[in-house]
Amino acid sequence: MANQGDVLRSWVRTKADQTTREVLKQRLTGTRVLTVTSGKGGVGKSTLVLNVSLALAERGQRIIILDADLGLANINIMLGNEPVYTLWDVVEQRVSLRDILVTGPSGVRIIPGGSGITELARLDAVAIAHIIDAFQELEGECDWLIIDTSAGISDNVLAFVLAADEALVVTNPEPTALADAYGLIKAVWEQDGKVALRLVMNRAQTREQGNRLGTRLSDLAEKALGQSVEFLGLVSDDPVVARSVMRQVPFYAAYPHSEATYDVADLADRLLHRVPPPRRGGWGAFVKRLVENWPREMNQDPI
Repeated sequence: MANQGDVLRSWVRTKADQTTREVLKQRLTGTRVLTVTSGKGGVGKSTLVLNVSLALAERGQRIIILDADLGLANINIMLGNEPVYTLWDVVEQRVSLRDILVTGPSGVRIIPGGSGITELARLDAVAIAHIIDAFQELEGECDWLIIDTSAGISDNVLAFVLAADEALVVTNPEPTALADAYGLIKAVWEQDGKVALRLVMNRAQTREQGNRLGTRLSDLAEKALGQSVEFLGLVSDDPVVARSVMRQVPFYAAYPHSEATYDVADLADRLLHRVPPPRRGGWGAFVKRLVENWPREMNQDPI
């Protein structure tokens, strides 16, 4: 029979092994960085960001949204909120990143970007290191970091896409929106981006139309560019969406039994239950990749 010392040592080794496994599991299943973008403005990208975030939160996920729509940041406007601080206050070291977080419905938290995003182009290595440290403070506090970018294929939009683990490209059935979505996918391909791309067809007139156009665009990207783009799903052209925008209440909360809400719930389930892409280092690594890809007015010291 083993003596008490042997039993104790065995117990300690077991607990150590369990702790090691938990640490490794956290590294593999930590914060997922999802960028949501579009080739064309006005396709409903920000509305989708907000409502998908609520659907994920309803499923037990902790969500932080980074509002990075330069010059047109509107997540807080859609909720009827005016932020006291933005990311620029963190850049200036007036407040911490936690101080600027705004809590929305279902516990979803929002980082108001404001001018703080554009000022990344002017920061030196010391200031950039401070921002990276600030973001790393939130490591482990959320399951998803969801980034709402500007529309188009500007360098700063591409920087957010390339820095993420995965990206949703939002489009709608309009020919110009489809063409611009393809242009965005092509721009990512030209940058040799490692991000996993997903396509969402918003404002589909019918399910047949949405599935047909989404599959066609996905197949075109695969054949013409060799760029794998998963067609994740569609959101119906539902009149409750416009009504919820006017009310400044997300339709997922205001109209729980609407067709658009069911579609968003389906997207959230697909995001959650498919095999996720490999993690790429969490918050700190995301910010570092963002800065490395960011268009800069002058060369600065590398990090």
